[in-house]
Amino acid sequence: MDKMIESKPIPTNWKQHMQQINQLFDICFHHTNASVAVIDLHNEILQVNRAYEQMYGWTKDEVFGKCLKTVPLNEVDRVRNIHSQVIVHDTAQSYETHKLRKNGDSFSASMTVSPLKDSEGRIFALLEVAKDISDRKMEDEKLKESEERYRNLVELSPEPIIVYSDSIIVYANQAAFKLVGAENENQLLGKLAIEFIHADERNELGAQIEYLLKEKKPTDIIEKKLLRINNEVINVEIRAVPIEYFGKPSIQLLCRDITHKKVMESIVRERDEEYRRMLKLLPEPIIVHQESIICYINDIGLRLLGAQAPSEIIGRNMFEFVHPDFHEQVKARVKSVALVDNYIPFIELKLLGLHGDPIAIEASSVVLHNYLERPVIQTVLRDITERKTAEEMLRHSEKLSVVGQLAAGIAHEIRNPLTSLVGFLQLIKSAPPQKILEYTDIMLVELNRINNIVNEFMLISKPQSSKFENKNICSIISNVVSLLQPQALLHNVEIQFESSKDFEYMVRSDEGQLKQVFINLLKNSLEAMPSGGNIDIVLQHADKRRMSIKLNDNGVGIAEELLPRLGDPFFTTKEEGTGLGLMVCYRIIEAHQGNMRIQSKVGVGTAIEIELPFI
Repeated sequence: MDKMIESKPIPTNWKQHMQQINQLFDICFHHTNASVAVIDLHNEILQVNRAYEQMYGWTKDEVFGKCLKTVPLNEVDRVRNIHSQVIVHDTAQSYETHKLRKNGDSFSASMTVSPLKDSEGRIFALLEVAKDISDRKMEDEKLKESEERYRNLVELSPEPIIVYSDSIIVYANQAAFKLVGAENENQLLGKLAIEFIHADERNELGAQIEYLLKEKKPTDIIEKKLLRINNEVINVEIRAVPIEYFGKPSIQLLCRDITHKKVMESIVRERDEEYRRMLKLLPEPIIVHQESIICYINDIGLRLLGAQAPSEIIGRNMFEFVHPDFHEQVKARVKSVALVDNYIPFIELKLLGLHGDPIAIEASSVVLHNYLERPVIQTVLRDITERKTAEEMLRHSEKLSVVGQLAAGIAHEIRNPLTSLVGFLQLIKSAPPQKILEYTDIMLVELNRINNIVNEFMLISKPQSSKFENKNICSIISNVVSLLQPQALLHNVEIQFESSKDFEYMVRSDEGQLKQVFINLLKNSLEAMPSGGNIDIVLQHADKRRMSIKLNDNGVGIAEELLPRLGDPFFTTKEEGTGLGLMVCYRIIEAHQGNMRIQSKVGVGTAIEIELPFI
């Protein structure tokens, strides 16, 4: 069989055999999909069917009377031995081997060799039936690889896997042995699966498994208490999957030890409860909100807004409780807080209680976490109603102090036009008619001057509630300069104010409060120049969002070591000062979202810079 053999003369008694073979082929062999060949006892081919021609690539004429190399060299002896056994034992033999095609390709084949007998019962040839099983062998190989991979996955899985059949554990991977604390197979395999489930949960698990077998689909993940070999109780998650194991209906348990997870969840719950209790009992109001919707408010927050129960506040839009004047400011703060990882500075706002009553507060916010990619924000509130009242009293007190100190200058300024008025009234008695009209015009100018001085004086002196409006800072400073010019002249001081005429410096402000700031600062500068001097006020841009007001004088100056204390309550460098003026100034500027810096040098003078935001 390992080489082609030249054809030999066919004996005369073979004619009858060939007729029988041809008849058999005509009846059966040409109508089967299997490759069929008749081989004599010398391994020469006597007949083949069409399937043989298609499988091997040779035609019937090419193979007749020849011995072909269809068997690889390493299989020749085995095949010859099989053929011999068929002849000796007179029985068919089946086997799998590799075969070769005409083009040299190799393929897997399933072979069946049967004896062919003549009418006298003598074996005269062999019938070789072949099927190409390459695809099946490939599938078998893939299945084997898949089973090997699955076996490795199960064996090496870090998650415990247990299989039981008829309630008896028949398989467990290494992770399962470790889970239950078993040191050898005898401690786990062959045991009842229910023995490892806590007694309190055995009935429930039994019902769940029964339902699983009935429905023939995996269970959801369920939590159970499992007993280890040493009777230690651990928490596990289990998913039961119906499978066949060695042909028997079985249950595969996919397990996961969640004991540590349960402990951590318990700790988290305790800490969450502690955190909630802490928030609830904090002395400062706290609101948690997302996309402007209030999600949580503590007890003190409820009292601040005048509510009795959280249900009155939670779920509502927080802007229902923010005064309309502060809506835009709060929206800007909510956007900015998402950009930082800490509390943003406190700002003063005004809220509206549940019944519409205004509440002065200051607020600071921080992002707690993101939920569904949207920030959850915690806002801390401080009720500053009492503080605002005290500050207003301080401002009023300081204002009255300023009014008293301005009185001399105001009196001097009013006395001059009054003297003129008295003189012109005396002239009118004896003046001709044409002069009376001229004198009257001059008197009206002097009266208007007195009226303006008195109006400014009244604006400064009378108490009024804070009211923020859009104002031009140039007008505010100009009015204050006009008011203080008389006192400046008494001290031989010249006040110069410089600003750009091509731009309006608009600021959202309480006009009265800002006037009080500039009056206090200018008054301090006047008192620091007993021998006269200059005060320069310059208004300009600090940047695109803020304006700068610089006030410079060439007074006596302040010692450097005293500068950090400026603005402290009741700290003053003047013999008759109250120590409240600069403190009030700082508070007012902060309430306007601005800042104030003071630099000074003894014998040189003082420079003050105020920054305020543009509208």
